[in-house]
Amino acid sequence: MMKKNIFYLFTYLLLFLSGAGCSSNEAPQIPANKLPKDPTDQNLMEFNKGYVEFENKEINRYIDSLHLKMQTSDEGIRYIIRNEGKGSKFGKHDVATIRYTVSLLNGNKCPELTNVTKKISIGGGDVEHGFESAARMLRKGGSGDFIIPALLAYGVSGYKNCVPTWSPVYCKLSVIDINKKKK
Repeated sequence: MMKKNIFYLFTYLLLFLSGAGCSSNEAPQIPANKLPKDPTDQNLMEFNKGYVEFENKEINRYIDSLHLKMQTSDEGIRYIIRNEGKGSKFGKHDVATIRYTVSLLNGNKCPELTNVTKKISIGGGDVEHGFESAARMLRKGGSGDFIIPALLAYGVSGYKNCVPTWSPVYCKLSVIDINKKKK
């Protein structure tokens, strides 16, 4: 019993001398739900919103300067369907052969992105999302002109030395073939 009392007394003295007792001069802890909000997410949202507005103005100036009559998809892709093509549209996991040429809105072209022929699996991530979305607007034999916003094209990474970061692109795209997924 005596050892137990000495242990408690010793423990109390350690707490008292270490300042861990209730009489600490430290501010009380703030519950997590009462902490000030981190402004980072809000700042990023504001930046993204501002960038999208800036990019839309840039795209609209380009369209107006060439007197193009383009429609806008739900994703923000501007387009003119030159030839819709024949047959049914793509389904998920169908394999399509597409051909495209990409240029910047200032007219610069990249030789590596001229007359590119590529097989893509719809929904497979084989090509930038905006290119797949553009292809999905067409049928076999179809073609169109598309302005793809930066985020749906080459985004923050750009493409080699020819598509700078955060650049919308002008894309002429055609669907050569569609192989429907076997059910």
